[in-house]
Amino acid sequence: MWRDFRKFVAEIERRGDAMVVEGADCDLEIGTLTELMCERRGPMLLFDRINGHPPGYRIAAKPYSTPARTAIALDLPVEASPFEMFKVWRERMQDFRPVPPREVSTGGVMENVMEGADVDLTRFPTPKWHERDGGPYIGTGCAVITSDPEEHWVNVGTYRSMIHDPKTLGMHITPFHHGALHVRKWWSQGKPAPMVVAIATEPYVFLASTNGVPWGTNEYQYAGFAKGEPIDVICGPRTGLPMPATAEVLIEGEMPPPSEVARLEGPFGEYTGYYAGGEQMAPVMRVHAIYHRSDPLLHGEPPLKPPIDTLACPPAGAIHAVWDGLEKSGIPGIRGVYALNTGGGLTTVVAIRQQYAGHARQAARVASGLMHSMCRMMIVVDDDIDPSDPEDVLWAIATRTDPETAFEIQRDCPSSPLDPMIRPERKKGATVSSRALIVACRPWEWRDEFPPVNRSSDEQRRRVREKWAPLFQDPVGRSG
Repeated sequence: MWRDFRKFVAEIERRGDAMVVEGADCDLEIGTLTELMCERRGPMLLFDRINGHPPGYRIAAKPYSTPARTAIALDLPVEASPFEMFKVWRERMQDFRPVPPREVSTGGVMENVMEGADVDLTRFPTPKWHERDGGPYIGTGCAVITSDPEEHWVNVGTYRSMIHDPKTLGMHITPFHHGALHVRKWWSQGKPAPMVVAIATEPYVFLASTNGVPWGTNEYQYAGFAKGEPIDVICGPRTGLPMPATAEVLIEGEMPPPSEVARLEGPFGEYTGYYAGGEQMAPVMRVHAIYHRSDPLLHGEPPLKPPIDTLACPPAGAIHAVWDGLEKSGIPGIRGVYALNTGGGLTTVVAIRQQYAGHARQAARVASGLMHSMCRMMIVVDDDIDPSDPEDVLWAIATRTDPETAFEIQRDCPSSPLDPMIRPERKKGATVSSRALIVACRPWEWRDEFPPVNRSSDEQRRRVREKWAPLFQDPVGRSG
């Protein structure tokens, strides 16, 4: 179990799945190198001796972007497929019980303190990740801590954070995310919103911050349950917010309402694979203090064009909610739910074992109603299809649908300002879009007459594989 981010990174290095890169520049070089390596499913890049910064000020880029590294981070089976990993994770979290964080007096992150006039965000290597980004983004692999001034609970979410100047951050928070709702509550009371941005937290805190958990649930409690022990936090000297004690960098301050101060934020290359958010006036975070380790190891998590994702398997709360909701609503035969790496939950797949006429379409409609986030296609497939395999899913769509009857369009479904299909003039208003429900299953009425798949049975494949095992070994002699 990893108590901090650098121990996890050290383990990836020990396993030979990291490559140290020295002398790269923050202006696009680090971002482009990260993109190129992720596209070839290569090792994690660990940037050191970054131009203009002291040795030891490092960036670990996209550390969770392969299934093996995600498995190591979350103590999941390393050899499992992404869907198998997802099922193991879901089973682990079925009995979720809140594990409150544990307050400690200090941590390594308090080794260095910048306050007042000494605050300088530019001391840290901060890449301009994509060519058209509006500036350098220090907040990509981050966790933003806010609190609800009325209901008195804490939220931890990942929101992109751009450096405007040494003492000011710009931030984009999608309006319906919990952090944005917290901030607006503070503003309605005529107060700035207290806020902390934690850079490079331990894996379970980052997982929780990127996950969708129910309103009122403290992500530290979720992370503590997943980890099996409480998350250590320090009480923020200026905000009183619980700050992760094992983070590499903590940025403490407040966000006044945009009526008081706002600056242009963006554009930024987002998880959909587009600069979809554009450049807009947005609130800023005034930084009052920065705490950091003497040799900070930053977490770089730039969104890249799919299928590259933040996590190689999606322990996303939205997908858990769909799976659980289908079962709780009484829909039988659910064999799996998965979000393909096409940009968030844009393409969500439900695998079922059909049991009656209309079963597949019923599952599609109920699943769509359970999606509270951006979703373009809700696809239902038979249980012989792997919902995490894009080629398998596309094959099912190509061979088990009649477009005249298998496709259904829903209108006015929830979307996001980051949706590339929302026209620019509509991004500040109600962001809704249409959604396709696709039933890619054998037709129930003549399922027994549907052509069988020309694939050897599992038993036949097992027998032949065992007999001819040497043919299926990789160059280092492991069974392939």
